[in-house]
Amino acid sequence: MYNKSDKEILEHLVSCYPEEGCGIILNKRGKLKWIPCKNDAEDPLNYFKIPAEEYIKASMMGDIYAIVHSHPDDENGLSEKDIAVSNFLGIPYIAYSVPGFTKFIHTPEKKDTPLLGREYDFGTNDCYSLVRDYYRIKLNTIIPAIEFEDNWWLKGLNYFDDLYDSFGFIEVEEPKEHDVIIFSVLSKVPNHCGIYLGEGIFMHHAENRLSCRESLYSGWNKNITRYMRCKKFI
Repeated sequence: MYNKSDKEILEHLVSCYPEEGCGIILNKRGKLKWIPCKNDAEDPLNYFKIPAEEYIKASMMGDIYAIVHSHPDDENGLSEKDIAVSNFLGIPYIAYSVPGFTKFIHTPEKKDTPLLGREYDFGTNDCYSLVRDYYRIKLNTIIPAIEFEDNWWLKGLNYFDDLYDSFGFIEVEEPKEHDVIIFSVLSKVPNHCGIYLGEGIFMHHAENRLSCRESLYSGWNKNITRYMRCKKFI
């Protein structure tokens, strides 16, 4: 979850006291960013409402990682309404008591680990496991697991090119939604992969970052080696 000792968040929430303060933690290109928002509720002393235009603007910049608000002079934690909305949106809700500064977190129950906002863990939560989970969850298609060696690309191993043909993929010239993108990042062999979502946007999970959506034209397009399409969807 977002840290920096929560300083930026608390400064905003305190500045809003005695009204409820609110904001968004955004997953932007795999990094978490705090975005303070206006409280547009009719009764800001007891409720919060992030303006639709601010929520939409944040959504266009990245992925909503968590919604944050304060509970002035209240140490009772998240309300039933907070929890219900969090579950409905599928987005974690965080509340801080002010001035007590107790932190309360509700994580909505999900059957699968969310595709976006995953912590990186090689072999468990990495670029290839994201692709496998995307195909399983979104397309009901199982892609075989690969047991990667550490730093395989430095050893000249070429898992992606050597195995994808046998896994039922073919190379295509132009990508469409659900295609797998293969990258070579500072490597002579492919060492990264992601999912094309359309309109120049792809989903991926880079090392030491959270899984996220990102524009290919933010520099990643320079590292593309090929696009792969599952034969099942041709």
